Amino acid sequence: MSDASAVLTASRRFLATHNLADWAEALPTNATLTADHRAALAHASKHGFTAAFAFPPFELQMATLDRLVDETARKPAAIPDNQQYREPFLADDWSKTPNGKVLQRTDDLGGREWGAYLLVFSPNPMQKCWGLTGKQIRERFQAKDWHGLTVPEYLVLQRFFCEKYGDHRFFEKPEDDSGSHWLWLIDSMDDKNCSVALGSNRGINIQATSINNRERKRAALAGMIISLA
Repeated sequence: MSDASAVLTASRRFLATHNLADWAEALPTNATLTADHRAALAHASKHGFTAAFAFPPFELQMATLDRLVDETARKPAAIPDNQQYREPFLADDWSKTPNGKVLQRTDDLGGREWGAYLLVFSPNPMQKCWGLTGKQIRERFQAKDWHGLTVPEYLVLQRFFCEKYGDHRFFEKPEDDSGSHWLWLIDSMDDKNCSVALGSNRGINIQATSINNRERKRAALAGMIISLA
């Protein structure tokens, strides 16, 4: 990720065309990166964090979560009919019955709560995280000052990549040809549970599971937060 201004422009365009104009307006007009920011981006690139998206302050994201779900996980997209979105399954616990809620912590977010920011991330799963518990992945990320995805970030990015690829693979280099993905949303995690997301031609499914849960087929995405405030 070498051009922050281009990322801002692309992010603003995507948000505005998905009925998230208030998100787009909350982004700065220009990206003024300090020497520390540039050093952080260089460090991120060395770890394969080559993708980026600009997000507004976290408070705005959560205040408009219902609209975000509608725009990114419910409304039809310009994709093949056999990949089309259906009614999303949302639950803030592990359940066979949706309750329309999601688990998402609101503190200790790496600066997301301070203002607009760039999420610079790997477009592919972290290979050393397969089969680990959510707690183990969090500890691995914290040791490197990395961050996982929040629920709002996931919703935006899965829609962005779905429209890009025409299916729900999410990753630039998927592990298989199923056209689906299964992810830990590590920065949703509280002291007991963590949201996990499954995206496929059956729609978007977000539930919460124990931080001690282990699933060898569930991926983890890592990134860094670059403040634009």
